[in-house]
Amino acid sequence: MQRREPVQLPRHDYPEDPWRLIERRFTEHHLAQTETLFSVANGHLGLRGNHEEGRPSHEHGTLIAGFHETWPIAHAEQAFGLARTGQTIVDVPDAKMIKLYVDDEPLFLPTAYTSSYERVLDFRSGTLDRRVVWETPSGKRVEVRSRRLVSLRYRHLAAFQFEVRMLNGNAPVVISSQLVNRQDIGAPQGQPGEFDPRVRQLDGRVLENVLHRADEQR
Repeated sequence: MQRREPVQLPRHDYPEDPWRLIERRFTEHHLAQTETLFSVANGHLGLRGNHEEGRPSHEHGTLIAGFHETWPIAHAEQAFGLARTGQTIVDVPDAKMIKLYVDDEPLFLPTAYTSSYERVLDFRSGTLDRRVVWETPSGKRVEVRSRRLVSLRYRHLAAFQFEVRMLNGNAPVVISSQLVNRQDIGAPQGQPGEFDPRVRQLDGRVLENVLHRADEQR
């Protein structure tokens, strides 16, 4: 059995609040923990707490309860009581990714100069909110706000809000909202030497794109 040491998040970056989980500094080192802690879900649909830019990340995830793929289990010899079919949870297409470009510069948190950063999961409203003030390499100051939620009333519904405001000057702004089939990128297989029967690399694509279209510039 592999021993795992608990990770303690620094209190000055994650201050205590009775109804909110607050993050006041982006730290790539804690992505594995924060992507789990900042997840939003309603028991049917769940979104891991990945940042809108899509990278960096520890593990992406958009999951629907009961959505899985089956695969045959091979045994050296067949015997009564041996399982013959395995089941693997499969990600559905990921709609969380929203990329931002200002003056052709991408917002990339590990290298971006941010004078203000806060991400809050509010347990009363069920919303995940993020506010970033970003200074681009060309000196433009940009306020970026985002909100994410999964509906408790309509269990199939997730909603995203993304706002960009220039705090000084003008600049061309490009917002790219993407729908990504994560299976094409590959699934995590655990640590070297670690066996997890819940994780399996499937032999082929589970979801096939059958139609895509563009409406003007959308």
